[in-house]
Amino acid sequence: LYDGSGCVEGKGKKQHIPIMRVTSILLSLAVITTSTTAQQDQYPDYQDYADGYEQDDLYQNYAMKQQEKGAAGGGGWVKPVLGFGVSYLVGAKFHSGRVSKKMKMKHLKDQKALYTQYYNDVYRLEEQKAEQQAVIEQLQAALA
Repeated sequence: LYDGSGCVEGKGKKQHIPIMRVTSILLSLAVITTSTTAQQDQYPDYQDYADGYEQDDLYQNYAMKQQEKGAAGGGGWVKPVLGFGVSYLVGAKFHSGRVSKKMKMKHLKDQKALYTQYYNDVYRLEEQKAEQQAVIEQLQAALA
């Protein structure tokens, strides 16, 4: 229900209707419509200003030359195929370089871990050997 204050009451809430905004939008649409029709009346047709420069056939000439080229050449697939081949090779070289760098880093880390484990194992074996030598010397001293 409209109460005259620019608000509408419904569903338990008052909703504000911007009457001025709606009016200004409708007025703007009316002005735009009348101005475009006035411009169309003012400039009825381009042919009135042609003065002997009737329709040229520049596009038709271009289209005929393109058709002649297409019928005579037949090599329309050479450039795209070559372009694809070159871009594929360049892309493959680039991406394989990236992959090989990643793989080298991974193998370097694995190799480092393997060498570290090897050196640690050798160090432990040398310690065990030294301990066993000490036990052997003690036993030989006890027997002698």
